[in-house]
Amino acid sequence: MTEYLAILRYYPGDPLEDILADDLKKLEKQYGVAVSYERIENREMKDGLLMENTLVKRIEEISQEIITVSGNKQESVSDCIRAIYKKYRCPRTSYSLLGSNEAGQAIAKGLMHLYGGWE
Repeated sequence: MTEYLAILRYYPGDPLEDILADDLKKLEKQYGVAVSYERIENREMKDGLLMENTLVKRIEEISQEIITVSGNKQESVSDCIRAIYKKYRCPRTSYSLLGSNEAGQAIAKGLMHLYGGWE
């Protein structure tokens, strides 16, 4: 059975609204897939601006919000990602799907085309 793993990386300013773990848990229950959420915050206030030097960090250390969707039913994973895109929009950089497996990335990229992503 195929495992679909999509890692959606939202960088500051990407989502249309605040990502809430409670909302993601509802989607997890609704679509019968595993959904996890992690927030990485490494920005610092300098001269009144929230800044981060990203040139010296690995991509996993840069400020971002990560939503991971996994499951073994293509339709369920696809429906869950579609709901995430409708609520928060698609991730918006070429690194947005880093860490996804091929099957999960194919679903996420295909939906990006429909919901205004970068592809």
